[in-house]
Amino acid sequence: MKHIRRTAFIFLFIFLVTLVPSCTEDDGSGHIFKMNIENNPKNLDPQLAEDKESLIIIENMLEGLVRVLPEGGIVPAAAESFDMSEDGLTYTFYLKQGREWESLADFSEPVTADDFVYTFHRLFDPDIGSPYGKDYVCIKNGSAVLNGTKGLNDLGVKALDEYTVEFTLEYPYYDFLSLLARSSAMPCCEKFFVFSKGRYGMAADAVASNGAFYLKEWNFDPYWDNNYLIMRRNISYSEKNYVYPYSLNFFITGDGTEHRDDFLSGNTDCCIADRYDEKLFNDAVSYGVDSKTAGLVFNPNSEYFGSKPFREALAKSLNREEYARSLPQGLTVAYGVIPAGITVQGRSYRELVPDRTFSVYDAGFAEFWETALKSMKLDSVDNVKITVPDSFSGIDIIYDITDYWRENLLFDCGIEVVSENEYNEKVESGDYEILLTELTAEQDSAYELLENFVNRGCFKSSEVPDLMAVLNSSKTAVSISDGTERFRTAETRIIENYLFVPICYESRYLVCGEDAADLAYYPFDDTIWFGEAKYFD
Repeated sequence: MKHIRRTAFIFLFIFLVTLVPSCTEDDGSGHIFKMNIENNPKNLDPQLAEDKESLIIIENMLEGLVRVLPEGGIVPAAAESFDMSEDGLTYTFYLKQGREWESLADFSEPVTADDFVYTFHRLFDPDIGSPYGKDYVCIKNGSAVLNGTKGLNDLGVKALDEYTVEFTLEYPYYDFLSLLARSSAMPCCEKFFVFSKGRYGMAADAVASNGAFYLKEWNFDPYWDNNYLIMRRNISYSEKNYVYPYSLNFFITGDGTEHRDDFLSGNTDCCIADRYDEKLFNDAVSYGVDSKTAGLVFNPNSEYFGSKPFREALAKSLNREEYARSLPQGLTVAYGVIPAGITVQGRSYRELVPDRTFSVYDAGFAEFWETALKSMKLDSVDNVKITVPDSFSGIDIIYDITDYWRENLLFDCGIEVVSENEYNEKVESGDYEILLTELTAEQDSAYELLENFVNRGCFKSSEVPDLMAVLNSSKTAVSISDGTERFRTAETRIIENYLFVPICYESRYLVCGEDAADLAYYPFDDTIWFGEAKYFD
């Protein structure tokens, strides 16, 4: 019955949209895009929201000063243009005029520079408790405001006039624009926040939009099947930057099992897939982005792999050119730690730092293995297994690797495939010899991905402080080359000390019908921007 009711709901809105002018234009505009989301958004407050369901709504409801393009580059968004001082310490943004806050509530105000000043005050205000303030400490007095030694008015964010906002930095930071593109930097109108009387972000009439769409309906009842959000084209926004879809309909399913079936049956226009699916991709358009790196981590507390020579020998034995030919769809051979989906100033990190420079394969790997055995006065290594989560789609590669070790090193290594819960327990307790781990980030950030590796808990190493020192130094890098060099250094130390052996990159996909085009997909937080999405029927 749940499926029947959802289908009827979809057909109702398809009928209604036929009454809307321009919905059949040849430019692909006027479509109602339909998509499933798993859970009810927790909070549509951009300075607090962390769950992916909230973030996809915020991405389409609000607009920051700049936007990162999926194909690369950073462009003005709510800003018409911006200037940067020669010393890199001052950024001045000139807002697009004529934009209005749109809401179901009886509220009407222009979007102004004060809205962005208030946004950053909220990020740093301890009473708000935003988890994101720490990401913006490059702003002048940011750290002092966070620790309470200075007030919000000391923060280096000022409204110069109604439509001009100025940021003063504590130090030049090469990737500041990328920070401004994040959802946490999207604006909040102080007048509307007060107007919402403590309900801000929690209901359809308690949010206001300066972006491509506004929230028309938000129905959620945990005891009801038909839960959904409806977003409509923001006319004020569309007059300046044309919004192609008429509406976005998000259906809250309660789990992810129906997403694939609803897409295949035509009930939805797009879905997100975390691995290649031949049936799903048949007669569909897919946008794949490398968002994870899978590799091996050795337990430094184990009898064998606390010894660097053992880790070195196994790492140097992996000739990626050999197993690259047998990789399944959706996986590509990995030489580095950071996947290609991570960007720096809107450019792929892997384009700036090619990963082939990290290859450690050595044809003399057998000699390294013999040396490791002799150093430990061993004839062989026994009772070793690779622990692999059952969600990993490249299990055949792991079998190929263990077969290779068995044939070339006489190293008989087994494989144990475990559930997610058991895997997490083994990681936490250190109950493993070799671990297949998948590295990713919740935001498009090389820093966060590498920090996740260091803090993951799957290894303890005396090198952790040095690695964190390198990572933290990237936060004060003054140029893109300087910043990427810090990440290259961290990658090099991780790989050359055999703390992590890269195996493959894993793609995450946005899949949509052949009639759809120009959906902007951001894989790390699973957001999609629909503002320029088109549908040709």
